[in-house]
Amino acid sequence: MRRDWPQAAVAYQESVTRALDALGGVDLARAAEADRTRREALVAPALDRLDLHGLDPWGEEDESAAVMLAARAAGAVVLPWPLAHELAVPADLRGDVGGVHLTSGDTERLNHADLLRDAVAVDLDRGVARRVTAGAPRPAPLDPFASDVVLGAEVPGVDAARVTAMRMLLDAFWVAGALAAAAELAVTHARDRQQFGKPIGKFGEIRWRVADISLALDGLEELALHAWWLVRRGEARSADLLALRVQMIEAANTILANGHQVLGAMGLCEEHDLTVIDRHLQSVLHRPAGRIRSTDLLARAVAAEGFDGIYPVAAWR
Repeated sequence: MRRDWPQAAVAYQESVTRALDALGGVDLARAAEADRTRREALVAPALDRLDLHGLDPWGEEDESAAVMLAARAAGAVVLPWPLAHELAVPADLRGDVGGVHLTSGDTERLNHADLLRDAVAVDLDRGVARRVTAGAPRPAPLDPFASDVVLGAEVPGVDAARVTAMRMLLDAFWVAGALAAAAELAVTHARDRQQFGKPIGKFGEIRWRVADISLALDGLEELALHAWWLVRRGEARSADLLALRVQMIEAANTILANGHQVLGAMGLCEEHDLTVIDRHLQSVLHRPAGRIRSTDLLARAVAAEGFDGIYPVAAWR
């Protein structure tokens, strides 16, 4: 497995970062919460200029890597757009399917459902894709872009396992970008905030928390890279992607909790980017399943498939 990304993909990620920073970075997420129409007015044209929707995550290595790093760049500003949903649709289905939601059983609300034409929802429990009909917006403090949905009939021709794997992979890169931004905020504050004549990062309690943040982020990014490599080789199984999801949730819990501790009360203020990042991550951390349910799904997958790791586990069902 290569541990470095192709230079063309890195250059594309830098272009995406510049474009999203020009839109306001994290402030764009704040603005979209206040006025949902800003998503289509500002984000959609920017993505079109980048030709991001024209890229294929199942394509050649450089193209696929560019998609992953673009998702990471979008996560760094918690971009108010269902990018992972759209890119998880195979190129040959994009004329008929506008996006992929993931569910675990029935649901009444989904994130950004109002933006996605002809979307499908893949049920992790049943392994089938169903048509999604979006209803009225139903924003909540920790679910700012939710809309009512009705799940309809099964949609033939959608490879549920394939699109589920890609959606989980893209989610992990998106979350990794957001967590990297949160980690940078915490590290910068630990370095710059002075107390008793020295940076607070010199105090043991803060140093330990920063170390935990760094370790959690490195672990997620390494596992996401490995999962991408497995998907590229056609060797990824459901247990691999569910393990990535569990790691993503656990890394988020560690980084956000410790980030808030490092920043103190300031990190809980609406004016601070950490609060916005935390709030906008909640939907992807809880849909299609939170930590407990995702762990249960992983255990079932390992029982059925086994798991290749440092200590391989054989299937027992």
